[in-house]
Amino acid sequence: MKRLSMLLLTSVLALALSSTAALATPINITVDNEGILLNTVGIANGDEYSAAGGANNNPSSNLAFLKTMIGNWNGNDLMPFMPAAGALALNQEWDPGVPDYSGPAGYQYVVFHWGAGNAGGGQVSPGGWHSAYYLGGAAISFDAVPQVGGENVGNFSSARYFGTVSVPDGGMTLSLLGGALVGLGLLRRKIGA
Repeated sequence: MKRLSMLLLTSVLALALSSTAALATPINITVDNEGILLNTVGIANGDEYSAAGGANNNPSSNLAFLKTMIGNWNGNDLMPFMPAAGALALNQEWDPGVPDYSGPAGYQYVVFHWGAGNAGGGQVSPGGWHSAYYLGGAAISFDAVPQVGGENVGNFSSARYFGTVSVPDGGMTLSLLGGALVGLGLLRRKIGA
């Protein structure tokens, strides 16, 4: 009976705490068809962006690029498995002179665009650079632009968020956990363990 009680406790706690799992750590999913981060840091140059379905820096091209990155990630059995991307939920254009960014929570994915810069050896990507992140509801921020080959890409210019994630507040999580523990206590009395 003690083993059953312990198994039930573990299951209930896992279920209650899974409600907080939506606040994941952002994961860069900008990978090639072999599952390797593009340009070693997870950023696509203009040619790689175009090959992945991106024609311009706009929401529909960003979504096509994102879907290709999700396909590359899942096609190589990388973990965790990435869910399908939702529709455009937030479109942020940014001052191209700003190198840092702090974004909101509550979204599934984001596609960033940076300008050309000198990365990759003398503006090898004149159309700019793109990267895709799985957020799972977490916020994302950075305080400097990415580098490729020791050179900065251009400054940040847009963030397009796809899909929303509902994240329970702390009070809801505590209520779920409390209810689960009360239920476990009642079950334990009934079983007589």
